[in-house]
Amino acid sequence: MTWATKRLDEVCSIVMGQAPPGEGYNLDGLGWPLVAGPGDFEGDRPVVKKFTKHAAKLSQRGQIILGVRASIGAKVWSDRIYALGRGVAALTPAQEVESRYLWHWLTWCAPDLSAKGKGATFKQVNRQDIGEMEVPVPGLAEQRRIADVLDRVDALRAKRREAEAAVAGLARGMFWEWLPLSTPEVALGEHLDFVTSGGRGWARYYSSAGHRFIRSLDVRMQEIDSGEAAYVDPPDNAEARRTRTKMGDVLLTITGSRIGRVAPLPRSLDGSFVSQHVAILRPSPRLRPEFLSFFLGMEDGGQRQILQAQYGQTKPGLNFEQIRAFMIPVPSLDVQDDFCNRLNGLRDLKVVQRRALGELDALFASLQHRAFRGEL
Repeated sequence: MTWATKRLDEVCSIVMGQAPPGEGYNLDGLGWPLVAGPGDFEGDRPVVKKFTKHAAKLSQRGQIILGVRASIGAKVWSDRIYALGRGVAALTPAQEVESRYLWHWLTWCAPDLSAKGKGATFKQVNRQDIGEMEVPVPGLAEQRRIADVLDRVDALRAKRREAEAAVAGLARGMFWEWLPLSTPEVALGEHLDFVTSGGRGWARYYSSAGHRFIRSLDVRMQEIDSGEAAYVDPPDNAEARRTRTKMGDVLLTITGSRIGRVAPLPRSLDGSFVSQHVAILRPSPRLRPEFLSFFLGMEDGGQRQILQAQYGQTKPGLNFEQIRAFMIPVPSLDVQDDFCNRLNGLRDLKVVQRRALGELDALFASLQHRAFRGEL
């Protein structure tokens, strides 16, 4: 079946976000909740960290908020009015396009949109890049049928993700349950042997193979992504030696929309190098890397302190002094080891959940491909 295609900006209004003035930022709920970029996305809804009293662009309920910087193509539904930062755009379909159909089409074409990204530090797309995308436009009844099919499979994927999230919730509850009440909190700096971040100018050392180069986009919460790995052929100098990872390191993103993502270094990435947007935390023998990483990744642990450290900053960022000042409970090594062993057991369960989710994702991708080629 052949359908007519139209430019996206012919069947959809596109409002590009704009960064509010820095003096309006706050954590007290004053003004509008701010969706600065995809870092404020969770599931299919925004989960904001900051508010602003001075909004340049606003979303409306029912619009699709699309990531246009860094995580290009990520999206959420606008379930209320939000201030839109420069990392997002708001899309409103015309009457001839079903919003759920548009949602699924945006999922399908996200890689094509991402490929349009330009920029040295953070890739981004503009209104022209978005608007020129060609969307197939069958009749509304056919759009609704396609959306219904994809909705059903997507709902199964959501339930599988909920099961995976429940495992993560067990781990958070286990942390506080396992922590002795008498455990003192101390400044993280007392238990760090070394902290640094990568240097600038690594782009000239990029290569097709060699040593892994870990960027902020590679650091996920509690894991390092290897999907689109970058490599470098490093120079033999002091900066390269300083920014080379070692087993036992913990990596923390310190700038941009991905700030605060943390993961222990896996054995396979020993001897890698990091960008200037990633900090290497090298804990002392009194602090297990997995324990430190888990605490820094918890909303009621390190994430709360990371958010507070950013308060009032126009451009989010963490410096080494702030990192060293984070307060962390440090129980005995026996307690830490016991927790880490149990955490590894939960991670095995997470692997099973993730494998099942991968199978559903493959089915969903196949259905999308057929749907938007008129073959479903």
